Amino acid sequence: MLRSFKLKIGLLSVAFSGVLLLGFSLFFFQMLYRIGIDRTDRELRALVEADIRKTQPRNHWARFEGSLKTLYGDLSDRQFILNVESSVDELLFVSPQWPPEASVLKKPEPVSAVPAVPPEESRPRPFDQPQNKRPPANPPLEISGPEFTTVGIWRIIAIRNPEVTLCLGTSLEPLNAELNRFRNALLLAGPVALFLLSVCGWLLALLALRPVQTISRTVETITARNLGQRITAARADQEFHQLIELINGMLNRLEKSFQQATRFSADAAHELKTPLTILQGELEHALQSAKDNSAEQKTYKELLDEVQRLKSIVRKLLLLSQADSGQMVLSKEPVNLTRMIEAVCEDIQLIAPGLEIRTELQPDVQVMADPDLLNQIIQNLAGNAVKFCRGEAPITISLQTKNERTVFRISNRGEIIPETDREKIFERFYRANRNTEGSGLGLSLAREIARAHGGTLILESSGSDGTVFCLALPSA
Repeated sequence: MLRSFKLKIGLLSVAFSGVLLLGFSLFFFQMLYRIGIDRTDRELRALVEADIRKTQPRNHWARFEGSLKTLYGDLSDRQFILNVESSVDELLFVSPQWPPEASVLKKPEPVSAVPAVPPEESRPRPFDQPQNKRPPANPPLEISGPEFTTVGIWRIIAIRNPEVTLCLGTSLEPLNAELNRFRNALLLAGPVALFLLSVCGWLLALLALRPVQTISRTVETITARNLGQRITAARADQEFHQLIELINGMLNRLEKSFQQATRFSADAAHELKTPLTILQGELEHALQSAKDNSAEQKTYKELLDEVQRLKSIVRKLLLLSQADSGQMVLSKEPVNLTRMIEAVCEDIQLIAPGLEIRTELQPDVQVMADPDLLNQIIQNLAGNAVKFCRGEAPITISLQTKNERTVFRISNRGEIIPETDREKIFERFYRANRNTEGSGLGLSLAREIARAHGGTLILESSGSDGTVFCLALPSA
């Protein structure tokens, strides 16, 4: 599952989206905090600006704190603290809840008692009229600061004029509550957003892989019988055109090579039939002309057996080449498979008289098949069962019809086929035991004949209970 491309895309989408979402959330959280602090600083400066630029009586600052409570209300969540010291460090006023840790508060530099100089544009010029304009009665005081500091839950402004140093703080609890609401909303919405992003990533992976799945389905349907099929590139995306062209080019080369190999097998089999037939006739004539029980007769007989074996191999190769090219000619007709198997059992009794055969045959089972080719399958399976039973009894043969399928099973007790060889035994020229006779083409040809009839031939099992081959054909 971890090797799934769609899963990787989904996980990468979640990972990247999660990192981006976390980074954006932290940035936005910091921006909200900074904006809140700036808004608080501007508000604090606006509250003290007018009062700090004037000379105030000593009892003014107590009234100042009361005016803040009146302005915001006693039940408001806005809380203020105030600390006012004179220029000689005399404490003029301090709020009861003033935090002790505010003693390290950074304060502005002292300023002189000179009144603030008016702006350049407001200064009188010699040619301005009237020349006898009087200066203001109470000019604004020079100020130093402000300095802003966060102490615990308080945001404090420190500002100074020549007479007093004023420190006004406001509670940051409303801002913290706002940030907590944002954080909680983010914690709730984050997993949902990640889930939706993972689903989107999965869907995007499906859409991206749809052309690959189309290519896979098309390639999966290409077999030895339809190598001429190609993948259509007309409606494919631009990124997949090159891949489709490469696959189609590979299929062209494979088809050409396969056709050459098939033609070679068929042509070679055809070319070998005539000289082998002539050689067989000459050997039979020589065998008849030789003296009985002579060395020449024995030699001719052995050579004739080899020629017969070569003719059998050539015939199988010709059938296999026809099966590969989809040109195996079947002369189908109703076949009584029960009688065919009974005849094969009689042949086994003649070959191995002492071998026990147990049969369980359903009577009069009919199939539509080529009788010669079907008999070749039965003969091959029966011959292998006798050859590899090692004299151990019994050989069990069964035939039954089930769900419109005719199933033939044959089993023998003998040499167990290893797990690694159970698929290889159907390969051409493969023999697990080189000491036994045979060309290694029998099972491969039997399976091709079964497929040509719309059936299957498999090795069902091989163990201590026996080796079982199963042939399944469509019922008549």
